Amino acid sequence: MRPVAASLCAVLLAATLGLLPACVKTAGQPEQRPEARSEPAPSAAEAEVKPVPEPAPPAAAPPANLALDVPPAAPSAPAASPEELTKKTLEPKPVQAAALPQPKSEPATPPPAEAKTKAEDAAAATAEASPGRKAAETPSPGATRAQAPSVAVVGDSLAVGVGMTMAQRLEGGHGLGCQPLGKVSTGLINKKFFDWEKKLSELVAKEKLAAVVVVMGGTDANNAIGGKQPGSPQWAEAYRAKAESFLRIASGAGVKVVWVGLPAMRDAAYNGRVGAVNAAAKEACAAVGGCAYLEASTLFTDASGNYVQAKDIGGKHVSLRAKDGVHMTMTGYDLLCGQVLEKLSATGALPAGQ
Repeated sequence: MRPVAASLCAVLLAATLGLLPACVKTAGQPEQRPEARSEPAPSAAEAEVKPVPEPAPPAAAPPANLALDVPPAAPSAPAASPEELTKKTLEPKPVQAAALPQPKSEPATPPPAEAKTKAEDAAAATAEASPGRKAAETPSPGATRAQAPSVAVVGDSLAVGVGMTMAQRLEGGHGLGCQPLGKVSTGLINKKFFDWEKKLSELVAKEKLAAVVVVMGGTDANNAIGGKQPGSPQWAEAYRAKAESFLRIASGAGVKVVWVGLPAMRDAAYNGRVGAVNAAAKEACAAVGGCAYLEASTLFTDASGNYVQAKDIGGKHVSLRAKDGVHMTMTGYDLLCGQVLEKLSATGALPAGQ
């Protein structure tokens, strides 16, 4: 047993001595990592699968990044001033005269020959069945429809409001019409802008008038006459002559006139010139037959004759005058129109109770 044990010990010692140099050699050196191995190239079956490209959008649809030409929005119209709105509201609208439609520049397409032949045959049969009927139904040349009498309202912007309310009151009543002919910024002095004498001459010659209502002088109160300043005695006399000449146009045609005096004005100086207009018009009206003067200031003044913006009427406090202190509210125009109609009835120009 001892020789065997000695041999085993020698083998173990030799193995131990053979491993010891390797341990001493590697001590203190950095750890060696294994080199990266290159992967083999993928085969055709393992090749990368690329995404299938999507089809392009149809030609009718614009590309998403295409900038569309959008027309710029039209600029909004500037807001109208209160004066422009008032003028537009009170400016008389042109009366549409009844007339046949004007022929178009392009000729109308002729009806089919067959339809035309049938229409001609039917007309011929009717004429043969009742001779003379066609002649009876066809109006003679120059024949006109009977015209209903009307009341013409003439003057400046104050006449515009009176004409509007009178047209509403007389609409469909007793066969009387109304011609609201008031024109803003007009009068008897400045004929270059508008000639009321010429207009009245045309009216009495062509129209069947029951009466003429005059509401005028607000613009004239600011205009001189031949160097004579408004409001002066010389100016008042010259204006009286103009008013009398104007009124005689209607009187000569047998048409009755109601001259409506201007209401009191808020501005004291302007109110004084308006007073001169009223005085001259009243004198002219008294000198011409068929003219009646209506004093309107009492409706628009207090008990002392002073200007009022609003008033208690029928138990209600109502606004009568516009903010400018010159024109009236529609309530004020309507109240004045009622007085004018009463005056026309009193003179016999309108049926009683109109």
